[in-house]
Amino acid sequence: MKEHRPSLLLMEIRNMRHAFLFIIVVLALFLRLWQLDSVPPAPSLDEVSIGWNAYSIMKTGSDEYGTPFPLLLRAYDDWRPILYVYLVMPFVWLFGLTAVSVRLPSVILSVLSVVATYFLVKELLRDKMDKKEKVDRKEITNYIALLAAGFVAISPWHIYISRLGHEVNAGTAFLIFALLFFFRKSYILASLFFSLSFMSYQSEKIIVPLVVISLALLFYKEMLQRKKQVILAVILGMVITIPFLFVSFQPDALIRFKGTNILSANEQEFIDHAIKRKEAIEQGDLMGIIRHNRRIVSVEIIAQQYFSHFNPNWLFINRGHEAHKVPHMGILWIGEGVLLVIGLFALYKRYIPLRSGIVLLILILTASLPASITTGAPHAMRSFTAVPAVQILAGVGAVFMYQSLGILGNLGIYVRKLSIGLLAILALFSIRAFYINYFYVFPQEQSDSFQYSLSRAISYVKEHEYQYDHIVFSNEDDLYQSYMFYLFNTKYDPEKYQKEGGTISGGYAESHMFNKYEFRPIVWETEDKADTILYIGNIHDFPETISPLETIVRLNGEPSIAIVANPSL
Repeated sequence: MKEHRPSLLLMEIRNMRHAFLFIIVVLALFLRLWQLDSVPPAPSLDEVSIGWNAYSIMKTGSDEYGTPFPLLLRAYDDWRPILYVYLVMPFVWLFGLTAVSVRLPSVILSVLSVVATYFLVKELLRDKMDKKEKVDRKEITNYIALLAAGFVAISPWHIYISRLGHEVNAGTAFLIFALLFFFRKSYILASLFFSLSFMSYQSEKIIVPLVVISLALLFYKEMLQRKKQVILAVILGMVITIPFLFVSFQPDALIRFKGTNILSANEQEFIDHAIKRKEAIEQGDLMGIIRHNRRIVSVEIIAQQYFSHFNPNWLFINRGHEAHKVPHMGILWIGEGVLLVIGLFALYKRYIPLRSGIVLLILILTASLPASITTGAPHAMRSFTAVPAVQILAGVGAVFMYQSLGILGNLGIYVRKLSIGLLAILALFSIRAFYINYFYVFPQEQSDSFQYSLSRAISYVKEHEYQYDHIVFSNEDDLYQSYMFYLFNTKYDPEKYQKEGGTISGGYAESHMFNKYEFRPIVWETEDKADTILYIGNIHDFPETISPLETIVRLNGEPSIAIVANPSL
């Protein structure tokens, strides 16, 4: 039928798809590289740890604790995957120890993810979708691929995370690469990237095994046709991941999970339910006995955590200072949400191959599992793996809607053009809103999240430290883990640091001392007031009667840090 033939617009896109893809990549690069040195406004808690440990391993072969070429990053006794640290090392060698050096690997992987998403869609939709459809499916696939790549390029969720020097983006990027090679039946390369994803970020320890098992169940016939390659892929995956698994399940490495485990954090709730269950037993209340059972309560808590990630308020709105979100914006565009719903309907209508649709749903549904068993849900970082599948489904929804309008006949032609125009206008307005909120509002409103004032305070100390015999930094509130910020911002020599004792323990509220610097809570009433000591503390660490040498303010103008010396004068 005439309405199912590709329009002239689709034909033009076929001829120009590489040009469109190039434009998308350039846009992705711009949105991720522009002002990378100043937005985010300062290196974050994680970035300084990743950067300085990369610097230390590069210079000495050991991390801050003196561990040679570690398999885990012990940072602040967090015991995280260290792969991203090794990815940062070449950039530190090339460009020096800066925030940009730490962020560049994430930016590069994110742009490669945009390109990989384009080719992944082409592989996912390679099968014939409906033999009755007299439509050039290859062109439709190209159109969906371009839209999906474009949506990833302008996704506020993807851009925000991509501009952080953090391992989360590496985990998702490697997973996209793994899926691409899997669908191309390059199982050895797929195994390599599945392994790298598994070793990149904590969430992938749950997601990658579930995805791999699902793929094996869905595509076992294709895999059996290449038994030798699959066996080699399995062996490669085991060789890469087993050493990592061994160290990951050591008691020390589980400290972080124990600290963020949602069930441990809700112990008081379990106590309350235990009291209610005891009352139910005394009253013979069978429903109460079941309802307040510890296992039932655990399932309820985890379910609430899981489904919080599908709350429209969290997805499309920022209700104020939410972590890992652009101010005044959700992690998804509202228009993107509409297309996502249409895309889900398209899956129901078998608009794309069934198994491909199942893979996309698995990516979305498993992405929130890690965040559901830890504190802080909903969590944009721990559920980040959903991004590519969400954008692909939005692309499917856009093309499905475009084609469905063909049933309107001649009127459909005008409605299609109107829809394309509205989508383009919405995309432009969305990009503009993101640009303003991210590059202007975000640094002003959230500089405290990146301890901007601490970096400023360290710059002051570097200029004046020769005047003092002893320098004390607080390690609380706006100066949390100030020792690592000092190491990073001063490019402190790792060999010298290790000779001075290195880091003994980096846990919460731990004190540190090296050279003439001390990092600990400041209790002013008991401090030595000698004029040879310089104190850098939070505003509230000092009496109001003291006039600081310097007051460091956040980008929104709020006083944050006071630098004090010789207060008796």
